[in-house]
Amino acid sequence: MKQPKNTPSAHMAEIIESRSPAGRNDSVQGWHNLLKKILFRMAPYLQEGHLVTFRSITDQESVFFEKLRRKVTVPISVGAIYMPPSVRFQMLYHRPESEPQPIPEHSPENPPDKGIVLACRKVDFNLVINALMAKPPFTPAIDVYDNGQLLAGYIYNTIDECIGDLTKVFQIHLQHGANRG
Repeated sequence: MKQPKNTPSAHMAEIIESRSPAGRNDSVQGWHNLLKKILFRMAPYLQEGHLVTFRSITDQESVFFEKLRRKVTVPISVGAIYMPPSVRFQMLYHRPESEPQPIPEHSPENPPDKGIVLACRKVDFNLVINALMAKPPFTPAIDVYDNGQLLAGYIYNTIDECIGDLTKVFQIHLQHGANRG
């Protein structure tokens, strides 16, 4: 469905369509594969029906994780993991001294988001939900990937709105018996 022209939603839809047109797309497939790899590596730690996180996180991240745990219900057949900014920063930017060191896009003390939540069915890493808890001026969003394609994308005005819809998105796309388009 086309959005009316000259509205913020229409502008956002144009940006999304230009960056990720309908159908299979190499950059989307690459991103989806990366998310699947992360979930596969974390599989031993995923617990069906629970949101888990890493052992060493900052105090602020711990408070945010507890908020997520209170507000988000994970379906019994689903595993979900909260990846806070400090963990992602270590994954992206801390490499052995013998390797080239990437230049961070932001400081670890002031990340552009409060972290991400990744979720999948415990036995199926192909259908992945990626919720980005972006801080202004960026946009919180939940993306759903399947078979290397962006199946659905939801954008929000605030992180709280994004958190508020996360349970519903899990139920729609991951709950046992949900359609696999």
